[in-house]
Amino acid sequence: MNNNYSIHIESSPAYELIISLYTFIYNQKMKTIDLKNNWVKETKEQLPPHVLSKLEDERWEVLHRIVLLVSQCENKGSVAAFLNWFEGLSAGDIYERLAPWVDTISTDLGLIRDKTVEILYLWNEHYFQKFDPALLALLEQNAENKQSKVNSYLPIDLIEEATNGLRIENSEQLERVILIPQYHCSPMTILDFFHGIATCLYPIKKLLAVSPAQEMLGALQCLGDETRLNILLYVAEQPRTLIDLHKHFGLAKSTIHHHIAHLRREGVIRSHLIGSSTPAYYSLRESFISKFSDDFRTLFDLQEEFPK
Repeated sequence: MNNNYSIHIESSPAYELIISLYTFIYNQKMKTIDLKNNWVKETKEQLPPHVLSKLEDERWEVLHRIVLLVSQCENKGSVAAFLNWFEGLSAGDIYERLAPWVDTISTDLGLIRDKTVEILYLWNEHYFQKFDPALLALLEQNAENKQSKVNSYLPIDLIEEATNGLRIENSEQLERVILIPQYHCSPMTILDFFHGIATCLYPIKKLLAVSPAQEMLGALQCLGDETRLNILLYVAEQPRTLIDLHKHFGLAKSTIHHHIAHLRREGVIRSHLIGSSTPAYYSLRESFISKFSDDFRTLFDLQEEFPK
């Protein structure tokens, strides 16, 4: 099947405003994010009690719908510009903008808009305005880098590169994929499908300078587990579904999913998605094997060049 959907690269501080709030609200459900306990603790300490109370009392699904509105905002060069635009949308405007992509829409969009705008303004004032502008610049640079490859890469290959292993396969409904770099949920990729559109917020690479040995440590730890290594060898034979893995290894689906998630985060295997954020099947990521071998060889070449 041909990959005939289009790909759009976007970057805006409004996206990061939303993903940072989402990460803060739902951090307990995110077991693998790089920003965790220290960040949550420090952020809570800098938020006024009345703001913290609002965030704890209300569980806003701010990411899964508002990213669709951000993508439609013509002036999203700043958080203030986006919030001003969003606040000015009527309930009817919001409905018309979301209706083509969302199955169910609340009938009380005006109230939802008002409460969401209030929370976003508070979050921007007390947290996001203090966020390092150098990191926002890095997100912009990453988006520009991906944009420069749009004409030379197939969409499916560019998405795999950005996400370190997600393959969004063509489907009859899928028309467009929006790729958005994000920092706060790293190393997770946040992917959603909405009637012909997929939004994919992918993590930028780790920002801290690390040694070649540290760079390889995650992959070595991942492959150092016997069960994961056996899963990898099984998947290497041919693409496998979660059911295939469950039946072959006789392990609980949750256990298989845990190991698969670890292999996916390290880019060892691909997750193939067909019209849904639930993987249809998994396959070996040959580019990881080549890169791992090259990195391992480079590590020892450096040891010879700079002996201790």
